[in-house]
Amino acid sequence: MKKIILTALLFAGLATAGFSQERQAKHPREHRTPEERAQLMTDALDKKLSLSDKQRNEIYKINLDRAKEMEKLHASKQKHDKKDFEQGRKMFEESDKKISRILNNNQRKQYDELKAQRKEHAKDRNGEFRKRSRDGRRGEAENGR
Repeated sequence: MKKIILTALLFAGLATAGFSQERQAKHPREHRTPEERAQLMTDALDKKLSLSDKQRNEIYKINLDRAKEMEKLHASKQKHDKKDFEQGRKMFEESDKKISRILNNNQRKQYDELKAQRKEHAKDRNGEFRKRSRDGRRGEAENGR
């Protein structure tokens, strides 16, 4: 009987460890430093907009400042309220304006298109979240319908 109980406890422990590792793999950005996040954002823009070395360095600095400020904002409170959301939005808008000033006309046009796509994607995701939270089920897109 003791062997069965010990085996069950061992199995439960292994299963729990497996699930926690799976969660970390799905959400690796949760553990990134501001420097890593700034580099990823800058690399993504470089890939889409073909930035010069000077532009890349300036945009990295802007992204790093924003990532550090967001880190401070998130670390300051456990519960985030509407005021925190507005503060984060303002930070993003300010850095967005700075980035736009660095880009040439063609890049700025592409950047505006990227922002429009990102906004549309966020709107789609927000609609799915609202559907799910209202009825407690997943949205149609998540169910494959």
